[in-house]
Amino acid sequence: MLEKPRISFFCPAYNDEGNIAKTVSNAVAALERLTSDFDVTIVEDGSPDRTAEVADELAAGDPRIKVIHHERNRGYGGALRTGFGEARAFDLVAYTDGDGQYDFGELEELLKAADGTNVVAGYRLNRADSVTRRIQTMVYGTILKMLFGLSVRDVNCSMKLYPRAALDRISIESDSAFIDAEILIKLSRLGVRIDQVGVHHYPRLTGKASGARWQVVRATISDMMRMKRTLRSESRR
Repeated sequence: MLEKPRISFFCPAYNDEGNIAKTVSNAVAALERLTSDFDVTIVEDGSPDRTAEVADELAAGDPRIKVIHHERNRGYGGALRTGFGEARAFDLVAYTDGDGQYDFGELEELLKAADGTNVVAGYRLNRADSVTRRIQTMVYGTILKMLFGLSVRDVNCSMKLYPRAALDRISIESDSAFIDAEILIKLSRLGVRIDQVGVHHYPRLTGKASGARWQVVRATISDMMRMKRTLRSESRR
């Protein structure tokens, strides 16, 4: 475990008015136990509910918290791209979703596996989602292994820890849920080690997940095939 971690944390938030305050509060408490050098960014992705107002209230009460507002919804990948772009103050970048399904206190377990150069990716030990969602994840992981050789147990688990220096070596292009896979594929091709740690997963208390919608799946497939074509083209040069 790194002795004095310096961490930029962010979370994307969409229609999370009932979840975001608890998520950020838990994240701040966890970070305070681990380091004095941290900041928190909420990426509010054009929510039609009160997520933006709640996020602004959180930032007004703590100078370590800031909010980035998207005027229109850019989707999960777009929110993560903004978060990664903003999380530049410190050596490590951590994120989780704003829906309260993860215990960010488990960041300590990810830090124990971090050496400052490797990625530490969480995987859900007890996924609190439907059977359909779990099957989708299994199929998706199999496809990623076949197309890109990526062997990660739970590619879309939203508990990850990245070294900022590694992220600065790649360009992130996806606006869909493929963004998690894109980053891991590109970093693994550069020789960055990916270690994996089990984390707990909890039922969403309010709001509704959108990851299984056909529009989301279609955009993910589109980004995945674009990357495959790009890699194939590069290999022919």
